[in-house]
Amino acid sequence: MLEAHDVAEAQSRGIPQFLAALRQRLGKDRMELWFGSQVLWQVTFDRKLQILVSSGFISDCILRMFRQDLRSVVSEVFGDGWGFELQIASPAPPESPSGNKPVEISLGKSSDDVRKSPRIAYDGAVEKSIPKPHSTAPFVNAIPVAIHSQPASPEDVQLVEEHSVSGPLRLVGSESTTAADREIDRLVALRREQERRWDDFIVGPHNNFAWTACQMVLERPGQVSPFLIHGPHGVGKTHLAVALSQRLKAQQRYRRVIFLTGEQFTIEYTENAKSGGFASFRKKYRDVEVLVIDDVQFCLGKQGTLIELRNTIDMLLRESRQVILVSDRGLHELDGLGHDLHARLSGGMHCAIEPMDPHTRRALLSRLCNQHGLGIDQDVLSWIAQQCGSDARVIQGVVLRLMAKHRMLGRSMTSEEATSAISDIVRANRPIVRLTDIENAVCKTFGLENQKLQTKSKCQLLSQPRMLAMFLARKHTRTALSEIGEYFGNRTHSTVISAQKKVDSWIESKELLQVGNTSMLVQDILRSLEANLQVG
Repeated sequence: MLEAHDVAEAQSRGIPQFLAALRQRLGKDRMELWFGSQVLWQVTFDRKLQILVSSGFISDCILRMFRQDLRSVVSEVFGDGWGFELQIASPAPPESPSGNKPVEISLGKSSDDVRKSPRIAYDGAVEKSIPKPHSTAPFVNAIPVAIHSQPASPEDVQLVEEHSVSGPLRLVGSESTTAADREIDRLVALRREQERRWDDFIVGPHNNFAWTACQMVLERPGQVSPFLIHGPHGVGKTHLAVALSQRLKAQQRYRRVIFLTGEQFTIEYTENAKSGGFASFRKKYRDVEVLVIDDVQFCLGKQGTLIELRNTIDMLLRESRQVILVSDRGLHELDGLGHDLHARLSGGMHCAIEPMDPHTRRALLSRLCNQHGLGIDQDVLSWIAQQCGSDARVIQGVVLRLMAKHRMLGRSMTSEEATSAISDIVRANRPIVRLTDIENAVCKTFGLENQKLQTKSKCQLLSQPRMLAMFLARKHTRTALSEIGEYFGNRTHSTVISAQKKVDSWIESKELLQVGNTSMLVQDILRSLEANLQVG
């Protein structure tokens, strides 16, 4: 049994999502023909979606042609244990001066919203209050003709409040003009956009490892779990996680795929802790096939939330379900995660997405410009890709600015006009790197104490990291050679030039340097340092 607020939630949000999924599956014309304004929908306390039709003929046709589609979409949207129920219902006219039609309510509103703003569609646009709690639905002679559901487990049974929500819902008015249809169209478009995310993802050197790991998850869902994707903001972590979950849903025919943020998980846990509704909360997140949690770092330091998250992951792993987590930092940097949860995540796959390289940024710019019909000179695109940083949101903002400039001019832009239109965005988002930032990043990577690179020591443990720091200072700052040498131990400008040449030779010969207990290529060390500095 469901609680009253769960029924209201399913009624106001679940039904529009259900209709959007059904329309996407059947097509707009078939949806309007068989499930148009003549069909009404409502959610019951015993986990059923009631479909109220006007005749046995319509009921028989729907069952014969759409039984499997209805069964699949109900399970996809509402979850396991839900079913649908067909009923033949004759409308009871409301008490109104005209007295012509039953109550009709546009989708997209909860029962509370409808009661607060009771605008009801009649022939003469007469307004009347919605039936209050404890009142019956505005239909009589409802005869159940078919029930398709899966039995709920004993753990699902809960005490419910003895009152009902508002009556059945149905679409009103023209399909192109009603708010309900616009909401369903929006949901359909959103579903299609999410399904296209996998094909829209641009693979480059910065995310190739994460992309390969995603393909492993697709080949063996539930076996490469938990899967942690981490990296700085704007590199496509959320895009890839959503795309992977949608790909799993389409490829494996999964019905229960949940995506939420760490903040949402924390808020729901806190609210259920106060109300004592842990049973429904745990049922929601432990009875899934794919669970995706974005910004999981939000849960750090929240002991109760972390314990619940750990237990949820444990349950899903025992059932070989797929868990996908997204974070802005690596596993070793998630301080406050707790030893138990850290160990569980260590047993899965975790991989980084680094800041976008100029080639990938240019590919993204070209795609966005083509989508908006912008013809931009190739040299300008290359300049933007080099200057605008690695945040995909900034790149999208650049394209929007170019669109506005193009519309204002009413013609194609010259290179000078395009460059002038976005120069302030480029300046504002160009990362400012200081010598102290470089020193801290190098010391953290090599496990050195702060300011160790400023000492006079020439031992290899310090000299190699110091040369890398000088190399990065020459590449990413405008600091004079003498100032760089003075900062790193009162050395001369010739020492800085020598360090730069030495690092160049390491890169060319693919030299290995000792980092902690492992050896790494100089290219990989520099790439990691630039990712920490958010440059590249």
